[in-house]
Order: sequence, then structure tokens, then C-alpha cells
Amino acid sequence: MGNYIIEVDSEQIRQAIKKADKVCGTLEPSMRKLTFFAENEKLYLKASDGCFTGFFPLTTFFYKSLHPFEIPLDVVKQFVSELSGKLTLSFQDGILTLKSQNELLRLRMNFIQDEIKLPKFENKVVFQKKRVLSELDFVSCFLEEGNYTDLFYAFDRLEMVSSHLGLIAYLKIEKRPINEQSDGTGEKPERFSLSIPYVSTRHLLKALDTEETDSIELSYNPNSDKLLIYCGDVYTMCGDRPERTPDRIRELVRSIVPIARVYKEQLQRLLRRSLISGRFSDVEVYSRHDEIVVVSQQGSIAYKGSVSAEVSAEFSVKTKAYLLRSALNRIGSQYVVIGNSGEFTLFSSPSLSRFLILRNQRVQGV
Repeated sequence: MGNYIIEVDSEQIRQAIKKADKVCGTLEPSMRKLTFFAENEKLYLKASDGCFTGFFPLTTFFYKSLHPFEIPLDVVKQFVSELSGKLTLSFQDGILTLKSQNELLRLRMNFIQDEIKLPKFENKVVFQKKRVLSELDFVSCFLEEGNYTDLFYAFDRLEMVSSHLGLIAYLKIEKRPINEQSDGTGEKPERFSLSIPYVSTRHLLKALDTEETDSIELSYNPNSDKLLIYCGDVYTMCGDRPERTPDRIRELVRSIVPIARVYKEQLQRLLRRSLISGRFSDVEVYSRHDEIVVVSQQGSIAYKGSVSAEVSAEFSVKTKAYLLRSALNRIGSQYVVIGNSGEFTLFSSPSLSRFLILRNQRVQGV
């Protein structure tokens, strides 16, 4: 490796590190590293949580080669946090030196063997960033480490499905009606499906929220089972193939029969009050005459509350109070529509665009 000296704007590297920080998260400290690499006469930073990965350009880099290397994210984050003006980066004899005015930081470069390439977009589809992030937040908000969110894309429609402890979330997004900017490919992916980890999903939400763009471009590489994301910067997300299709869920959603309408805040208040044994309190929500009742019991402690509502059919669902409360908080409306469909009860937004699905205990044989 040669010896190089370049200049980077301190604000540019600080913003790149801010995004890298969101990508890596804090659950796994060993993943909190920055990787430097060069491609197409640009110097890049790469960061990853092991599944979700971001690539951030820093400055022009006209040298012929730079062997990829890693340095600790938190050390560099601390050093650049209060700097201004130009920052000089010196790569020499396996040492990276960062210098700004009368301050400098020296770090040993940990060279890596793997070749790093900036992902290339081929077929892509464009959605509104705000909509995608909002919907992804809804389906993942009640999940925990070890859970997954399933994505299904086919012919301009993106569906998201998640489940945890018997609660299923489902939604559908139609491609936004805009003229997409062509980059010479002019084609969209026909279809893809991917199951992405909960932790990486939350990192994606935090990282992409810092991007100052209105749109998000999605592409899929079937050879690596990776989702490619362009949102100002380039990101990739790993995943597995979903275990099942959303066909059955689509049937439930299409055949929903609304039976009640209630203020979300009223139901949220009862669910919050029902957390008598902490975050993992069990709760039953059911209809009785002109009421919706919320009951929680733990040992000798019992809570019961109700709200007035016109209910045209019976239902009873059981779940964890915090799961339902977290998901309803993001339902996207001041009202919640409750409906039955076969053996299930669905909680939905009035627009019938977001759904929470639970088994109806009042159905015979369930």
C-alpha cells in the first residue's frame, strides 16, 4: 500500500459517521467499526451491523489503490465531534493519522482480506421514503430480537408482514405515482420476497431517517439474497426467504366485516392501565353489549376497564398488552376499526390500509 495524504471536510466525515453510527447500532459492540475503501476515484466509509450495511462517500481519491482497512467507529466519532474546517487524513506505514489544526489522532489500520465493491443497482422500483419508513416502523414496532419482517414485492405493490406472540401485522403499499428518473436500465424488478431481521430493520429506520431525500429506490439481487437500497446513500440488507406467502392474510383482509369503531386514545389508555405486571402483562380485549372491555390479571391482581362502543358482533382476543399498545400507537388514525374475518379479529385504520390480526376466541371450535 502506498502513502497518501488527503483532505476531507470535517462536517462531511461527521455526517458520514452519524449515519454509520445508526447503521451499526449498539447491541453488538464488536460491529462498531468503520471500513475505508476506494472505488471510482472516491474514498468511502462502510459500516454494518452484520446484515444492514451502509456506504458513505467522503471525498475524491485519485490514487490507484487503497487496501480496505477497519478502525474503531467510536474513537473516530469522539475525535471529529467538535472539529470544524478541513481534516487531513494521512495513510502511512499502516497508520491512519487524522489531523485538524493543533489536534491529531493516530490509529493502526486493521487491513481486511475481502474485496469491497459499491453495490450496483440494476432493476429498481421507487417509493416515497416517508411512506415506506412509516409502514416499516408500524410492522416492526412490537417485534423483538430474533423476529423478522417479511417483504413481498410484485408488480408495483409492496406488502409487509410480521408476527410475534400471536399478533400479526400486515400492510400494502402501491408504488408512488411519479416519473422515475432513468439511469439507463429502465426496468423494474418483477418480484422479490425477503425476510429481514428485526434489529437490522430498526437500524435501517434510524439511518434512512437522516437522509435528506423524498424517495427510496429498491433493487434486489437474487444471487446474494440482498435488498439494495438507494436513499441519498447506498445501503444493502441481507435476509432469508420468507417461510410462507401472504395469500391467507390477503383473504382475511379482503373479507373483513367491520363491527365496531373506537377512539384509539381510549383503547390505548386501557391497555396502558392494564400493564399491572409490567411489560409482559397478558390482556384480553372483548365485546360486551355496547362496550369494549379490557381485562388483565396476574396472580391475585386484576384490572378491568371498558369504553362505550356500538358493537355489532362478538369478539374476544388475547395478547400481550404492550404488543397491542405499541402497534395501535402507529395505526395512523385517531380511530380504530375492529372487524371480524373468519376465525380472526382485525384492528385496522379507517382507511383499511394497516391491519393487526388476532385469533377470535369467540369463534366456535377455536
